[in-house]
Amino acid sequence: MAALRPAPPDDRPSVGIGMLGYGFMGRAHSNALRQIPSTFWPGGCRPELVGISGRTESSVREAATRYGFAGYTTDWADLVADERIDVFDNVGPDETHVEPTLAAIAAGKHVIVEKPLALTAADAERLLEAAERAGVKHLTCFNYRFMPAVRLARDLIAGGELGELHQVRIRYSQEWRTDPDAQLPSGAGALTIIGCHAIDQARFLVGEIAGVSGRFSSPVTTPERRHGGQPVEPDDTVAILAEFGDGLVGTIDASLVSPGRKNMLSWEINGSKGSVHWSLEQLNHLHVHRRGGGRTQGFTEVIVCEADHELAAPWWPSAHILGWEHGHANMLAHFLDAVAEDRPVDPYGATFADGAQAARIAEAVAESARTGTHVRVEPLRALAT
Repeated sequence: MAALRPAPPDDRPSVGIGMLGYGFMGRAHSNALRQIPSTFWPGGCRPELVGISGRTESSVREAATRYGFAGYTTDWADLVADERIDVFDNVGPDETHVEPTLAAIAAGKHVIVEKPLALTAADAERLLEAAERAGVKHLTCFNYRFMPAVRLARDLIAGGELGELHQVRIRYSQEWRTDPDAQLPSGAGALTIIGCHAIDQARFLVGEIAGVSGRFSSPVTTPERRHGGQPVEPDDTVAILAEFGDGLVGTIDASLVSPGRKNMLSWEINGSKGSVHWSLEQLNHLHVHRRGGGRTQGFTEVIVCEADHELAAPWWPSAHILGWEHGHANMLAHFLDAVAEDRPVDPYGATFADGAQAARIAEAVAESARTGTHVRVEPLRALAT
């Protein structure tokens, strides 16, 4: 029997990854990073999982083995100091997004931060300004930009195929706060935890938001409700009337008390020539209507898993559907290629500028709810000056 011959080495340049956090998002990002070398072949680089950090030694040690990292630490500063690490991926709790990321930027590392980029617009702008001054690549993890249906819809809108836009309606609904006695997976409210995704989808698909009117409600959550012993953000729901830069009006809402809605990010955009509709709960289908179809006009269900759909092409043969995890893999592959080939992260990837603008819009919504007034939102270009 002939002996097996050794496989040729993978001579693509490696990009060292250091990750802060090992929970839900740590698992999602690690899974995506492990899929990149084979799926995006040959691609611009291959991620090398150098180290992972977390507060609890037993848990982070287990995560290192489970997720495929070479080493672990309970001090994120060890990741910042490690010269093998090129990219600092911060998927830790929301309150840990700022200080470790600023340290990584100061060390010259490219940076990835889970949404929300920061808990205040001021902190988000600090991160943006630091990254821009240092000349490092930066990514805010608005992963739904990297679903094939979302990209196709953006292309249709940008190409004028819907004509003049008439109306935008975006919603993100989940149910996990519905039971007032249930243990909460997070203390974040509807605006922080999922509303930011809906806001980013509006900006990504349609354009800048120039002003907002907002209202919150707390039909379930009382002041006594706790997560990890701490009070939770009270907003179970948020409703936003958004004014876009060209005068287009849209609605954006988010809810954590929608029984039966497990993870439904959904939108419909209507224009003079047609409409598009999409839901994350059926993420492989984009519903498209073009006016003028006569007796057969109506929404066509497009399965966005063909080779001519850019974000589906690297994956599987015709109509072999994708899942939630593939948005993260598409997003992180895009970012690592930008690092390896020194290409821009935007406009398809959300940079810290997008994360900062989402934070500005969220604060404007909160101000509107507090004052009962319509609040203007400063334009994005003001952030980088």
